[in-house]
Amino acid sequence: MATDYRKCPGVATFNTGSSVCVLDPGKIKAIILTIHGHKIPTEKTAEAFEKACHADRPGRIFPIKTIVEYAPSGGEAQTSATGYGPTKVTGYSAKNDVWTLQDYDASLKANIMAAKNVAFDAYFVDENNVVYGMNDGTEDLAGIPLSGVYPGGQDWDSSGTEANLTIATMFKDYEKYVKNADVRAYDFDVVDALKGLVYVDLVSTESNKYKLIEHFGKLDITEYYGELLAENAERVLIGATSASYADGIITTVGEGSITLASPSVLQESGITGIEAWV
Repeated sequence: MATDYRKCPGVATFNTGSSVCVLDPGKIKAIILTIHGHKIPTEKTAEAFEKACHADRPGRIFPIKTIVEYAPSGGEAQTSATGYGPTKVTGYSAKNDVWTLQDYDASLKANIMAAKNVAFDAYFVDENNVVYGMNDGTEDLAGIPLSGVYPGGQDWDSSGTEANLTIATMFKDYEKYVKNADVRAYDFDVVDALKGLVYVDLVSTESNKYKLIEHFGKLDITEYYGELLAENAERVLIGATSASYADGIITTVGEGSITLASPSVLQESGITGIEAWV
């Protein structure tokens, strides 16, 4: 007859050994955000990661790079004693880490600000192409649940400091993360494969003539994408049957207004890093 005995949860799975090859964590270079419950690609190739950056929502991954400094905050044991009894650990303080990016980017700051209190999952990518996440009981690496992300830093240069952008990650349950931490190692440059998207507008300058403009900051990027857009016009310029590019202008053939295809379609045609503003 089976008997259900209780076990002490603190020691039932407790051990103190070390791996035969202890992981030496490197400096974090990028953060990958996913919509809660969604994961990074199972296929371990640069092509799969680039494709995931351009996938349709909610399956898209959202990379933030390049990180040049890390300031940990919180995640410390909280202790207390009752009366003259011994001190005990009652929990762990909120973990809100801050990451400084290499370059100030007003567009990225605006996008992060707009995602206030969105419950993302996060992966962290170090300089050795190791990706840090969580073990959720499946074979695939899960993201670390966050209660939110928010931007900070300095918007303008000062006498001693250049404008800079920081991103804070608020762990939803730091204790749970530590107890279920997991990693995956890759044999390609993960950071290089990650391509976050920038919002753009396809602006009509006159009949059948267009420029491609970044939505935030109004930078003219037609010269960077014009030839590729023209070469693949029938597929990537919705409403156009063909197009040509010359002197910073995309000229289309077709009737009605022209719009950009989705990032997933653009990426399949070799056009990466942009999405039409809606």
